[in-house]
Amino acid sequence: MLYYYGLKLGLQSILRGRFTREVIKNLIVPANYWRFMEYKLVFERLKAQPSDRILDIGSPKLLSLYLADKMGAEVFSTDIEQYFIEDYNAFQSMRGIPKERFHALETDGRKLQFPDNYFTKIFSISVLEHIPDDGDTQCMKEIARTLMQKGVCVLTVPFSPIGRDEFREPEEFRWSEQSKENGARHRVFFQRRYSEKDLRERLIGPSGLMLQGLCFVGERIPLAEGKEVASYLHPVTGMIHPLMSTLFHTKPTTSWQELRKPLAAVVVMTKQ
Repeated sequence: MLYYYGLKLGLQSILRGRFTREVIKNLIVPANYWRFMEYKLVFERLKAQPSDRILDIGSPKLLSLYLADKMGAEVFSTDIEQYFIEDYNAFQSMRGIPKERFHALETDGRKLQFPDNYFTKIFSISVLEHIPDDGDTQCMKEIARTLMQKGVCVLTVPFSPIGRDEFREPEEFRWSEQSKENGARHRVFFQRRYSEKDLRERLIGPSGLMLQGLCFVGERIPLAEGKEVASYLHPVTGMIHPLMSTLFHTKPTTSWQELRKPLAAVVVMTKQ
C-alpha cells in the first residue's frame, strides 16, 4: 500500500506542475529494495493509531506522511538537514492533511528539541548507523528521554555477525566537506554494521529501554563478499524492487545464526 501511495503522490504532483527530485523519486522508486522490507516490518511493529504522537528520526519520509494521512496519527518527521521540508509540506497540502497532524522539521537526533515523555511512539529506519562517533548512543538516550511511559520505539540498522565501520569516497555524500583538512582528502565515515553485541552495548543498554523484540533479516542467495542484491539494482528498475525484495529477502528470525547472509536488525523497545 505504501508503494502505491508513493506512486500516487508523484503522479498527483506532476499533474499539478511540480517536478522536484523527490517527486520524480516517488514516481520511479517510491520504496526501493531495502526500504520495501523495512517499511513493512516497522509499520507492523509500530501499530500506529489515531491517538498516537509519533516521532520519525531521519527515516525516508514516505512512511511518516502515510501515518499522518492514512492512519490519522500526529507525526513529527525530522532530519538533520532540511532538504525534504518544502516537498513534504507540498505533499501535505496536496493531500489535505491538517497542519496539526504532520510536522516536517529540521533537528539533530543527538539533541532533540522536544520535551520529556512527549511521544507515544518513535521510529528510525536505517539512520542511527550513519551517526559518527558515539552519536548513535546519544540519539538512543534522547529517544528514551522523549518517549512516554509504555511508549514503543522501533529501529532498523545494518547487521553483521562481526561489527565494523564502513567508509566511502567523500564526493558521494552531502557531508563530504567534513573530510577535508588542509586541502587533503579523506574517506568519509558512511555507516557501521552492528553485531549483536554492538546492538546491546551501543543502542539497547545505554537507552535504558526494555527490549521487546529483536529480529534479523538477510538475503536468500549468497553473493560475492560485500555485495548485496541492491548492488545490482539501478534506480530506473524501481518498479521491480518490491518483487525483488519479496523474492530475495528472508523472513525475520530471532536468531541471526539461522541466516546464510544476515544483513539487517529490527529492534523493538518499550519504556517502563
